[in-house]
Amino acid sequence: MKRLLSVVAILVLAASLLPVKGQAGLRGAFDPISNNDDLIRGKFSPTLRGVPTSGAGTAASPRVERWIGFVTLSSVVGSESVGEIWLYRNVSQAFAVSGLAPVPMLRDPNGVVSYIDPAWSKDGKWLAYVRTDNSVSAASIYVQQYDTATSTDGSVALGSPILVADGTGGVHHRHPAFNSTATQIAYDSDAFGPSIDIWSVNITLDATAHTGTVNEASRTRHQMGLDQPVLDGKAEFKPAYSPDNSKIAYVTNRFGAFQIQLLTPTANGLGETTVASENNPASITHDNPSFSSDGTKLYYDAPSNQDPANPQDIWELNLATGAKCNIFIDLAGDVDPNVSQYVNTTNDGTPFNYFVFISQAGGFGVTIWRGESIQNCKPALPMTVQITPSQVDLDRAKDGDQFTAECTFPAATIAAGYVARAANQPNLSGLPEHPKEGVRMRRSIIASPTMLGRAMDPQLTDDSDCSDMDLLALSGVPDVPTTCFDVAYYILGAIGDYSVKVDTTLNDQHHMLIRYNRRAIQDRIVALGLVNKYVGIEMRAYSNRVGQQFLGFGYIRLNKKNTAGSTIALQQNYPNPFNPITKIQFAVDKPGNVDVRVFNTRGELVRTVANTWYPQGSHTVSWDGKTQSGGHAPSGIYYIRAKSGGNADVIKAVLAK
Repeated sequence: MKRLLSVVAILVLAASLLPVKGQAGLRGAFDPISNNDDLIRGKFSPTLRGVPTSGAGTAASPRVERWIGFVTLSSVVGSESVGEIWLYRNVSQAFAVSGLAPVPMLRDPNGVVSYIDPAWSKDGKWLAYVRTDNSVSAASIYVQQYDTATSTDGSVALGSPILVADGTGGVHHRHPAFNSTATQIAYDSDAFGPSIDIWSVNITLDATAHTGTVNEASRTRHQMGLDQPVLDGKAEFKPAYSPDNSKIAYVTNRFGAFQIQLLTPTANGLGETTVASENNPASITHDNPSFSSDGTKLYYDAPSNQDPANPQDIWELNLATGAKCNIFIDLAGDVDPNVSQYVNTTNDGTPFNYFVFISQAGGFGVTIWRGESIQNCKPALPMTVQITPSQVDLDRAKDGDQFTAECTFPAATIAAGYVARAANQPNLSGLPEHPKEGVRMRRSIIASPTMLGRAMDPQLTDDSDCSDMDLLALSGVPDVPTTCFDVAYYILGAIGDYSVKVDTTLNDQHHMLIRYNRRAIQDRIVALGLVNKYVGIEMRAYSNRVGQQFLGFGYIRLNKKNTAGSTIALQQNYPNPFNPITKIQFAVDKPGNVDVRVFNTRGELVRTVANTWYPQGSHTVSWDGKTQSGGHAPSGIYYIRAKSGGNADVIKAVLAK
């Protein structure tokens, strides 16, 4: 009976940890929106629909747009480049969620007509889009009204489409954008010849009669300060209005690499001024501008670290100061941000906008994600760290040894609205608690918390009682004994090895004890040549909801008596068990010859993996499961030994076929 209750308790814990329950984002500030559906061809051009919204507008329940419009590609064979416009619920779908399937809005079942470039009016009633064909031989812009009822998923068309820019004759009108009052649309067009220019036209929309008119007399080609009708052959495209409509951001190659400029438009397109969005921008592609809700910041995508060899990331640019922040999830590409019009705040009152974007993060394919800038752009709050053991004798270290980091928050961090525990407050415990945000403890995408950038140990060591995992707070079921490893680990995934000391005095002085694999930390210290020295160890973590970062430092000393030769340290091979190849990582604190060999349980040599000179640092070699003669080694246990300068280290590996 106890065993059954244990499983039930852990299942409750699993449910409370799912991002769809609001406990935590998949990676703090970031959540996948569209990774569980049948639209396998990817998603593009996400655009937030301003109304209706969900959420109470508090730190615990932020206000977000209910729906996101996006483009996906047709599944009709031979028409794979034909676009379709759909709606998605703006809810994290890191795990399977019932009732949140995407809803089609504009699609041709025959795969002939293509619908792309969706853009919503601020009030969420009107959708601007481009209608074209498979080869984009011409492109026209339309506006269509849709209902906003949640019962219909807001997908019911009202009235007829309104033609805004006619592409008949091979003209390409693209990337429509509403101003804040839906009285003007800006777009880019090649209507004036070989150049692509920014145009605008005034419109009048009647949401009651579901009709609209276009003021042709107002249609304007914006000449960007040139004030001449000379064709320049350059491109100005992807316009985005500032919230007060005084500026239009756009992308241009007029100055070489694609850059973002800011246009102050005039009614006739003459006498206009343009300025660069930033001084001395890097010579890399800047694309897809979108303003923050107050107009003080610009979001766009550009290569990570401004290195053209890197994948794209989302960037935040402060237009007044020029300060930039690189917003990233992992090493996958992140593009096409669309910023929310709604302002939310962290527990300490820091305002932020959510934005949606396209990413390949997490191995989910080309999908829609939601994020914000707090995790990457807001300075880390302090965290107190005590590491035990603080000293390790490398000559006596054993496999399975761990470092434990005891983390607490100082008063200033607690006052900012955060607690050093896995659960947010209040929680399922039913205890009186101050509203606080907890620490992200799952390890998916990018691990948190980390020591020296290394993830906490995934192998849970406490095999008798999970109550110290803050089970009362996460499940409401206190002190239910269970086997942490075989239930919690496999149901919840790689949550890591941690425990929580709960402060019952209601002073929020909780402690987290987070365990790290000794070899992972040891490898880094040895690689840096810091044996027999006290080393300051950086600890980072981030919060469940907004991804607020925390930073602290502890100290470790690795002691070794024999310092005449190199100190060598092996990490556990990965994967383990393996078939057919495993990676073996080792570190040496001095340059020299390193001999890596594989032995069977009888002590017989199976394979020499490496026997050559290496510089100081961390290195990786591989064993393909073959013997010295080239045959396949049988399944079983093997020992991998690395030697350098008279010192050696050994790990155990398992070959499974």
